Amino acid sequence: MVGPEPSEQLPRDLVDLVDAWSAVPAFLHDRHFTVLHANRLARSLSVAFRPGANLLRSTFLRPEVLRASPEPELVTDHVVGALRSSLGTHEWDDVFERLVDELRAGNRGFARAWVDLDPGAEPGAAETFTFTLAEVGPLELRYLQLQVPEHFGLSLVIWRACDAESEVLLARLAARVSDEAQPDAD
Repeated sequence: MVGPEPSEQLPRDLVDLVDAWSAVPAFLHDRHFTVLHANRLARSLSVAFRPGANLLRSTFLRPEVLRASPEPELVTDHVVGALRSSLGTHEWDDVFERLVDELRAGNRGFARAWVDLDPGAEPGAAETFTFTLAEVGPLELRYLQLQVPEHFGLSLVIWRACDAESEVLLARLAARVSDEAQPDAD
């Protein structure tokens, strides 16, 4: 028997909010970093932001995700720091244990960062991530991650442009994604 879609398990208001931000990439993930819902713009940025994808597995087990960044070491350290930070808030469980074992076995960069990174290290708030997309070119983005009150372990991630050029390119991508979502007027 197949269970409900991840977005069906979420508060409807949150799903509607994320979907309403057509010019702002946004998604929701659980404490194990599995994307539960994402708007069209977020999904267009990376396969890692598609519902059902696990951000950790996507980052470390799909080579194209790290290759898309000009600074894969920064992304590696940041994501491992985010995992350690999450483990400071959420209880270590079988899901986290299997995930860490899978990532250590499947990616040397993760294994190195997991051992080397200070267990108390927090991901830097001001780090810039580059998304290189064929449709628009390189986008320099930063994100804000918010914990959702009353829904333990649920996080809302919102991306924003870092500079004027990326703002223009993000708007161009948003328009393209919106146009693709419109039915043909035939």
